[in-house]
Amino acid sequence: MDMSSLIDPLNDAQRKAVTAPLENVLVLAGAGSGKTRVLLHRIAWLLKSENYSPFNILAVTFTNKAANEMRGRLESLLGFSTQNLWVGTFHGIAHRLLRIHWQEANLSENFQIMDSDDQYRSIRRIVIVMGLDEKKWSPKQIQWFINGKKDEGLRPDQIKDNGDLHQRTLIKNLSTI
Repeated sequence: MDMSSLIDPLNDAQRKAVTAPLENVLVLAGAGSGKTRVLLHRIAWLLKSENYSPFNILAVTFTNKAANEMRGRLESLLGFSTQNLWVGTFHGIAHRLLRIHWQEANLSENFQIMDSDDQYRSIRRIVIVMGLDEKKWSPKQIQWFINGKKDEGLRPDQIKDNGDLHQRTLIKNLSTI
């Protein structure tokens, strides 16, 4: 198979990284030097030259914009859809994994991920529906409490109130949501 279209546009250092033996490769380079280009050509090299399965590729970046750009550039390099490749943001990849493994994660099949603003609006709506005083039952503080417990990996039935009436009420009401 002719791989010249993958390696000809690269400089010597980039070509060496792209065609390196099948092991971990560390690419250290400054901004704008072509690290993303090397990564994308390496992925294409692994798929075309080394016959890697698309399901064995994972490319993670920080922003949706970067993930979409990577996907588009890969499709141009490969000449086919990258739908089966795991290319995305940390959050996007995690979401995809949770969609696949919702049962193992003890989630409902149609779970939703809420951003901070969605979460706040939902909590505020619940406080209002329950007829609670927003000054005493601050939605922001409830949100902070919930996120703190989630960060600890706790579900409502695992949280102790430590004799605190306010916390006991929060826990009781969380259990009913």
